[in-house]
Amino acid sequence: MKSDERGIVEYSGRGFHQDATDAMGGDIVRALIETITNSDDAYIREGRGRRKSKILVEVEHRRGPWRVVTRDRAKGMTRSEMKQAIIRIAQRTSGFQYGQAVRGNLGRGAKDLAAFGNVDFESIVGDRLARLTLQPTGHYSLPPDTRVTTKDRQRLGITRGNGTVVTIHVQNNFRCPRHRRLVERLSKHYQLRDILADENREITLSDGGNRIRDVIRYEFPDLPVCFREDVEIDGYPGVTATVTIRRNTERYDDPASDPSRPGGLLVVGNRAVYENSLFSLESNPHAGWFSGRVECHHIDTLAREYDECLEKGTPPPPENPLPIIRRRRDGLQHNHPFYRELTAAVEVPLRQLVRKEEEEAQERSAGEGRRMRRSLDRLGRDLSRLMDEDLRNLDEEGLGGGTSVELAPLSVIPQEPVLYMGENKTLSVLVRKDVQAPCVEVSVDPGGVVDVVTGTEVELRPHKARSDALIGRIRLRPLLEDEVTMLTVRANEHTADAMVDVRPERETIEVSPPEVFQFERDRYRVAWGKKKGIRLVAPVEFVAEHGTSFRVSSSNPGVVALGGLGELILQEELEYYVGEVILEGRTIGATATLRADVGSEFATCGVSVRKEEGGPGLRIRIADEEAGSRRAIIEQEGDLTVIKIMGRHPVVKRYRGPDFRGDELPITKSVLAEIVAGEAARMIMEKKFPLQSGENELDAARLYAEHYRYLSKYLVQCHRSLVVDTGLK
Repeated sequence: MKSDERGIVEYSGRGFHQDATDAMGGDIVRALIETITNSDDAYIREGRGRRKSKILVEVEHRRGPWRVVTRDRAKGMTRSEMKQAIIRIAQRTSGFQYGQAVRGNLGRGAKDLAAFGNVDFESIVGDRLARLTLQPTGHYSLPPDTRVTTKDRQRLGITRGNGTVVTIHVQNNFRCPRHRRLVERLSKHYQLRDILADENREITLSDGGNRIRDVIRYEFPDLPVCFREDVEIDGYPGVTATVTIRRNTERYDDPASDPSRPGGLLVVGNRAVYENSLFSLESNPHAGWFSGRVECHHIDTLAREYDECLEKGTPPPPENPLPIIRRRRDGLQHNHPFYRELTAAVEVPLRQLVRKEEEEAQERSAGEGRRMRRSLDRLGRDLSRLMDEDLRNLDEEGLGGGTSVELAPLSVIPQEPVLYMGENKTLSVLVRKDVQAPCVEVSVDPGGVVDVVTGTEVELRPHKARSDALIGRIRLRPLLEDEVTMLTVRANEHTADAMVDVRPERETIEVSPPEVFQFERDRYRVAWGKKKGIRLVAPVEFVAEHGTSFRVSSSNPGVVALGGLGELILQEELEYYVGEVILEGRTIGATATLRADVGSEFATCGVSVRKEEGGPGLRIRIADEEAGSRRAIIEQEGDLTVIKIMGRHPVVKRYRGPDFRGDELPITKSVLAEIVAGEAARMIMEKKFPLQSGENELDAARLYAEHYRYLSKYLVQCHRSLVVDTGLK
């Protein structure tokens, strides 16, 4: 009688590639997170968790295949350690199984990098160099280790000591984000925040082609604590989670799918940040006021215990029936019983805080019922996005007749731009999709007339108004006045030109020269992770007494005045001095007092860091007021634009009725929709057609045509947000 045949299921190269591709999702940022966290784990295993250590990442931006290189100077891997760690699927080699505070726990993270192409692992330990190359099919080559040479160290960038270099040879079917975009995505990604905020880690991202280097940091905002306690987890005796909830300076409505969103609670184990969640309150807009963290080391304990059961061949216990960490590294298993109990425990204080926000919002909205307040809040968010899009795209509307006109393969808008000294200008480049160009090359001849701030290669993105077009932005800074230069853009075999005319600073009608040394404005707003220029002004007699040199300091490290030093320069046509200050918003929600010192004198202004600098930031409110014939007025409350509907206007009052019992009538909501849409369209028109002086005359026909275009667009959203709830049939 034949015995049973026994063995193990074969894992083909095709299966390996499918698994790795599914884990990485075609996103190079996932690969960078993997290499950065692997290097961080290496330092922790070496015992350097509390010592200053560097991780260097270089992304080689070029056409065709490109490379991603990550370097660390941890203890490195010998040839046998490399073989154990890399070529065995799901092998427990990270130290996680021994309780070390490392992120690696699936035993396959580095292997998944092969989803993008061949991966070279090179490591120095003592005087030996080990190498391993992993292919997308799972095949590998592992030559004998060799004695490390000076040339090897120079090539790897590890001039002394031990360390590891991982090089991903990315195939050309994967698109590389531009350097600035990578910096932004990495610096805000929730999985990297703890590492980037660790003063003992220095993460540097380098653009290999242009030698641009940025140290990537994240600073957790200093926000008031609403709740901080250890909560018990039902069904798991003795297990607690430390819950810290803070109130944001503004409400965030970003979805849970956005890894960069500033709101939400980070769910953290020993070292890894597993997800950013508001749990079952994701759909509640008032939950967007809160952020914080849930620290629970038992998550890692459960992961280890499940693996131990699997290795021993014993059935897992009912309280830990499946792996709690998802294979794709995008969070925890929500159907795990521990996650359900953890959610229930965290939601008790979070729900109380959200309910309090709801009640306070209702109290602030005198004369508004709860359903009306909810509808107006939703409308404010949705309309704000539409208006923000229109404000950003005003300079893209040089399409010559609208979206029905046939588009040239490549064009620059405007074709004859005029730049004024001291003012940067943004041009748009439109490319038909059938040109199949992911970016355009930019050059100017003669050089020295303008500076192309956005660089010689500009990335394209889908045009929001035309499905057949891609669009890019070219930002120019004038250098020489009374000169012209030819700007040329190239996309594959197509070229387009724009004649750039640089003129002296424009003559403006200025207010009287300042009487004191001051910032131009009392308050400024800067976008998170962005830079913004502001100005200091001073009268001539002030400079004569105190000098031109100034020093700028910030009261909060979340707002940085780059450089810190500057000079006041006389603007002869203005008859006063002006100084330039460049701000960078590093911590979302930070507020700072900026101080500029000249001798014994100083000037101050307020600065706040918000998620986005632009956009109207709308709130819609019904007030128990009247304003003559106006049905609504626009007010500015700090950085918030408020559309205040006049509740005592005869039309509004008529349909709302006594005690506002008519708020839920379709006719009332239709009236409110008309009012809000009209005010929103007027705000856009004021931006698009500012008050002119001199010979410029306003084209009334065009103004009304444009006004009705925006009005119709906003009316659709207003009616959808307000009237849809009434159940019209």
